[in-house]
Amino acid sequence: MERVLERAPLLGNRQQDEESQVTGADHPIFLRAAHSPWRPLNQNVLGYVRAALLAYMIAAGGMLLDYKIKHRDDEHTNWRIPFQFSTVTWFLLILYHLMVTAWTITHMHWPDTDANDTRWESRLIRFMSPPEQTSDDRRRFYFSLFYTVTHVFALMNVMIYWTIMVPSGHSHWPSGGSGEEGLYMVMNADDGNSKFPPFKDVFSEGWFKPFSLFNLYVFPALVTVIESLFMNSMRRQEPVPSHLFGTMGSAALYLAYGAIGKLLTGHSPFFWMDEAVVGSKEKVAGYCTGFVCMAAAMFSMLYGLIGMRENASRAH
Repeated sequence: MERVLERAPLLGNRQQDEESQVTGADHPIFLRAAHSPWRPLNQNVLGYVRAALLAYMIAAGGMLLDYKIKHRDDEHTNWRIPFQFSTVTWFLLILYHLMVTAWTITHMHWPDTDANDTRWESRLIRFMSPPEQTSDDRRRFYFSLFYTVTHVFALMNVMIYWTIMVPSGHSHWPSGGSGEEGLYMVMNADDGNSKFPPFKDVFSEGWFKPFSLFNLYVFPALVTVIESLFMNSMRRQEPVPSHLFGTMGSAALYLAYGAIGKLLTGHSPFFWMDEAVVGSKEKVAGYCTGFVCMAAAMFSMLYGLIGMRENASRAH
């Protein structure tokens, strides 16, 4: 079957061509990931923006690892860190942005490469370039699902922290002691009643802790919104059922991964995964079901964000 070449430029000079279906064949998803539908974010500008964002994420990721290892008072082993949901979220985000940044830059500077060139420079460029896509290529779906799961997890990470961890007192707030996801400490404000300590307490120990908390529990949602609305022209997920169940299945796989982490380290990624804390296996099962259902809700939110961008870019 004839191939649709990924490295060909997106069709048309008008920006709405990137979103509309005026042509018989759709643009490959790998190219859409590397192109913004907005005129100010042309390919050159987008390449610089993506490179700067990736550099920030790599640097911040190293600092967050240092924060978790050296700046948290925790009797548990540091091997708990790879099993934490925030760690998985950041790993997926960095991996996604590494891929699309490479695609954006190589497609801008080397849109056509000789498949028969055996020099190492050409091999490297081909490796970093957007893949070719055929009409029956399953890689399109796999990448779309990877994009979806990555950003659904980012939204879930922020939502769980601010709606469950902080109100229940199982958060990183410095008031009342240090903790990690799964350290079970009740932290009260100055009035002795509120479970939300005043923000001034967060900044009482310097800039590093607030910086780390922001990047762990605000930045993932922020970068998801920016990516979905401005930095790519990928369409809403199709088929929806496959993406929805794939996302929910990925959330269930994380729960299994977290359970393995509990067996290996003695530390649950979340307090509600620990039967000794919540009181019964039934409650743990209920919380885990809610976690999977939250994945479905965040999928709906991401789907809506992409739909907003599609409609706005057509009007633009």
